[in-house]
Amino acid sequence: MQLFSRYMLFLIVFLLLTEKGLSQEKPEALREIDIFDKFGSVSMQALLLQTNQNYPYEYILKESAIRMVEEGRSISASIDYLIRIKVHTDDPLLMAEASLVGIPYYFADGIERVHHIEGITHHPDGRKSYLNTNRLRTVDLNSRYRIIEFEMPDVEPGAVLEYKYRLERRYIEELPDFYFSERVPTHEAILHFENSDFIRYNIIEQNTDFEINYSEQRIDTSSVPLVFTYQRPEPVYIQKWSAENIPAVDASSYISSIDDVRGKLKFQVSEFGAPRQPLENSWEFVTAQILRNNNPYEFIEEFPNLGNIGSEIARTIETEVAVQDSIFHLVNSQAQYNGVNAVFAERELSNVLSGEPANQAEINLTLLAILRGAGIDAKPIYISGREFGRINKSFPSLFQFNTVLIKSSIDDLNFLMDASNPFSLPNLITVDSFNEQGMVISEDEYEWIELNPVLSRFKLDIKMDARLTRDGHLEGSLTAITEGYPSQGIRQDLNSGRPLAEIISETFFDVYRDAVILNGSIHVDSSNRDRVSIQTDFRIPNYSVTFTDGLEFRPMVVGYLLNNPFETTNRRVPITLDAPEQLSINYTIELPDGYTFDVSGDTRSTSLSGASLFEEYFLDGNRIEYSFDIDINRKEFPADVYSDLRRIYERWVFLSNETWYIESQ
Repeated sequence: MQLFSRYMLFLIVFLLLTEKGLSQEKPEALREIDIFDKFGSVSMQALLLQTNQNYPYEYILKESAIRMVEEGRSISASIDYLIRIKVHTDDPLLMAEASLVGIPYYFADGIERVHHIEGITHHPDGRKSYLNTNRLRTVDLNSRYRIIEFEMPDVEPGAVLEYKYRLERRYIEELPDFYFSERVPTHEAILHFENSDFIRYNIIEQNTDFEINYSEQRIDTSSVPLVFTYQRPEPVYIQKWSAENIPAVDASSYISSIDDVRGKLKFQVSEFGAPRQPLENSWEFVTAQILRNNNPYEFIEEFPNLGNIGSEIARTIETEVAVQDSIFHLVNSQAQYNGVNAVFAERELSNVLSGEPANQAEINLTLLAILRGAGIDAKPIYISGREFGRINKSFPSLFQFNTVLIKSSIDDLNFLMDASNPFSLPNLITVDSFNEQGMVISEDEYEWIELNPVLSRFKLDIKMDARLTRDGHLEGSLTAITEGYPSQGIRQDLNSGRPLAEIISETFFDVYRDAVILNGSIHVDSSNRDRVSIQTDFRIPNYSVTFTDGLEFRPMVVGYLLNNPFETTNRRVPITLDAPEQLSINYTIELPDGYTFDVSGDTRSTSLSGASLFEEYFLDGNRIEYSFDIDINRKEFPADVYSDLRRIYERWVFLSNETWYIESQ
């Protein structure tokens, strides 16, 4: 028995010493997560890297490490970032683009803060230039986000730009997205996640059409021996995602936001506690959050005077649509927008109508209060602006919203309103707000609706009667009706006091610097402010090129598109236009006496689902009658119709640049 006791004592001492010796050697996975240890040590291989020379620069490393930190009773996420950029170009503007760094963070309520910023420019000859952190700039993006900006020092071709920073986040229900892809290629991207026992996350991949390597390890870091019944802490659970040779984002024309096409990981808490319990993540839960913490209906009840304004207006106007139009015009004309998009009001609504600067939520909640006071069925609708990116409905999160608008229903008609948008109207919202869908919240439920504000469009209906003189001048008259965004711009210009001739010239004759506008008039329809009529006489000197035996001129005088905005490339992402577009042009050109035109009439059309182009012309004596109509009645198109849509625009460009030749007899 004594011999056995001595043996067991020896075994315990041996295990303790062995455990102590092993604990001094940190496992590789734990060493990898200390990414700041790499900072400042750029290899010669990186300095000599010559890949992706078709781009002005590239990311040779994007690495991040997430740790959960417990301090007393508070829990936060500590996220380290290490970035390396290889510069290939010698173009000063592109080098400046590579050197400019922006670090956005959510400053509202102290949710995030950034520190430990350092930067080094590694030169090809081995020199190093260090970032002067006294030159950091902090800029407000909106009511919730700020961005820290700085420029990497002494950038030159062949240099490697390296910077690091730490982001601490108190709101751990979600973590910031990790982006694999950028506007330029990324050689390597790595994310490490050192989990804690009390929390687990649901990770969603988005736009990852490249290979991602995933691994996970459970590492025993305990110094407690594996004997008897000693209680040992749980192993450290580490997840790792990595990818190599990630292509540049397809940031071609007509995408809603670059964030919609970037490859990324999204993190949302799925289990929490000791022991861990599953957590609910749903849009019902997000709705409950809003109604519990920022209930718009309870908030507007604090300002009964606004409801009284609405009821008074309703007593003096007959129809609900007219009541709504009057209320919208009141708020839209009196409120002063401070330029800040917002989901929730930050101050009370008492002074919005007196012109005190207010954010978008404060202005639109004022509109909501007055509309409901008038008995109109109005509700808030929470959206994500185009620059903020589309809403991912598989990722329920309040943080996906950045704007609140107002939705109303009158006689089975729906209206979408943003009273912060100057010279707007019901159903005329900004291009940035005209995104895919929004969430309407009632007093006890929510619903998703597609955003389809019928006045949010580009609409021009133009008629022209012109004469071409022997010396190449074009003169005549033009009448036009504008609606939607062109109408809004004209009304805003009129209010600013711009001369009528200047407004007309910019709207219709902007490529003709010598165009003369005569007897111009602009009329805003009092019963429908979206409808603006324009009439003018005009003269364009030297419109055609004169030759000894004829004249050469462009038959399309207005409504031109001189360059195709669609590239001659394959398309991998959907096409998002700013808004539907309707352009109708009907005009005649009278040729000078003694000239003949060797052309017969023609009719042609090009169409696909949601877009069409129709053109027709014929000759009647010495008069050319021309019609051109383009109707794009949707703003979203799938990638597989890109070439068809491009052909419509290509034909539009061809007609805009086409010239006809008429001979003198």
